[in-house]
Amino acid sequence: MNWKKYEKEIFEIFRNEYPDAEITLDAKIVGRYSKRSRQIDILIEQYVAGNRLRIAIDAKFFNKKIDVKTVENYISMLNDIEAHKGLLITNVGYSQTALNRAYYDPTDIELDILNFAQLKEFQTEYALPFAGNNAVDLFAPFGWIIDARSCPNWLATLYQRGAEFDVEMDEWMYVNFWNRKENDDTVDDLLKIQKDEFEQGNYEVEIEYLNTIKRKDSKVVLRKVKYKKHPIPEYTGFVEFEDFIFFIVMFSPVELSNKNIRKMENILTTITPRRIEIKTGGNNV
Repeated sequence: MNWKKYEKEIFEIFRNEYPDAEITLDAKIVGRYSKRSRQIDILIEQYVAGNRLRIAIDAKFFNKKIDVKTVENYISMLNDIEAHKGLLITNVGYSQTALNRAYYDPTDIELDILNFAQLKEFQTEYALPFAGNNAVDLFAPFGWIIDARSCPNWLATLYQRGAEFDVEMDEWMYVNFWNRKENDDTVDDLLKIQKDEFEQGNYEVEIEYLNTIKRKDSKVVLRKVKYKKHPIPEYTGFVEFEDFIFFIVMFSPVELSNKNIRKMENILTTITPRRIEIKTGGNNV
């Protein structure tokens, strides 16, 4: 495969994945800072909740692995063209340090690196967590995966692609449901129950409610909890559906909180409740 066929194949994958977006092969944009034309292999532009979202994709057809320098140059270009997300696709792999540089850049730009062979897997990261007859369509946020392994305390776990899950890690999320049918609890009732649990457990916490996305069909709440004895804040997003309350808990270092809150809000925006019929009880993904 030559580089033109390589770019074209990647373009077709994303054109099928984003049917409602404007997708351009070999796009040109004048940089905000450089004031010169910048070339983007594949540019995706669409509107989400009235806001323009710009994703730039660079199809690297190299004879060596992507390194830190390549990532830093690409971050600079993404900033110049005012992109919100970037994706480096490589035919020959990348170093772990390059991936770390992409994930932990202090800017708000979301960046990921993928091998060409991983591309279709990346585009279809999906799960259907359920408890009883309640379920949601759950899509992984940019650069993260959904771990479908069973866990007794929650329904699904999300963390960075390429990482090995550990409950002691600083950056991850988990999903759970609260059944509204038992006591007709609202999200406000659940917040009070959890606040009482903090107090009864003698946890020294500061609770803050943050501005967040709105849904026409459901009430949404975003809560931040700071534990006095733990440096990593806990963020929880709640969506009140008719039969259950969906909530997702996220742990994030402070310096990555804005970027990760956007990932959580993307989940809060896109989840869809479902009613399923199962022959045996239980929770699963």
